[in-house]
Amino acid sequence: MSKKSGVSVSMNISGLIVLCLAVSGVAAAYEPDVTQQRDETVAGSSDRLIPDGAGSVDRRCMRCLAEFGRYPAAEPAYEWQLQLENGKYVLSSWRLVNPKSAVDFQQVELQRLEVGKQFAEVVYDIWANNILEARFTRHAPVDGTTYRFRTFLRGVGSPSARTSSPSKDLPPKWLVDSGDEILALARGKGAKEATVLTKLQAVRKRLNEYYRPVRVKEPQ
Repeated sequence: MSKKSGVSVSMNISGLIVLCLAVSGVAAAYEPDVTQQRDETVAGSSDRLIPDGAGSVDRRCMRCLAEFGRYPAAEPAYEWQLQLENGKYVLSSWRLVNPKSAVDFQQVELQRLEVGKQFAEVVYDIWANNILEARFTRHAPVDGTTYRFRTFLRGVGSPSARTSSPSKDLPPKWLVDSGDEILALARGKGAKEATVLTKLQAVRKRLNEYYRPVRVKEPQ
């Protein structure tokens, strides 16, 4: 066998291996039970937020960079919102009365805090990218506190996503913890902006590495 033929055979075998690996990695399509007799939930926890196209927060995030809502069953509900107002980045927060009503809700105890552009950029980046990663799941919903995330993307609209009392060390919990950190800052009860920004930068890096891991190139 010539050297050229040997190289050709080697390349063909390598291509076949890659093709086999690709085929083996293809997931089978989900087949729901048309008789609706089977419980379609699966054990475990979702690693993404769930799309949330409706709810009482729909009318509140009008061209906001980011919004977060915390809605416990037996405690006061709070929201914060980050907006660009007259060239300034303003973090507003409030306690919500009648949070389940799209008509009668009231925002009370309003507080406003101006934050830096870098802080706004990191929050907007985290919220936009991870709301866009949201997808529906077959994992059973968890009872407890509901959390909602919303953003505004010019030309797209106001995508929204949610989760409920995440406990596993996965992106939904990282996002909820970040939302709570920002809420504490907005209410004047947490760490200073610089400290929160450092934490958010670390969370953004962790989320990016989770969803978009760096792939090591195979040697040529």
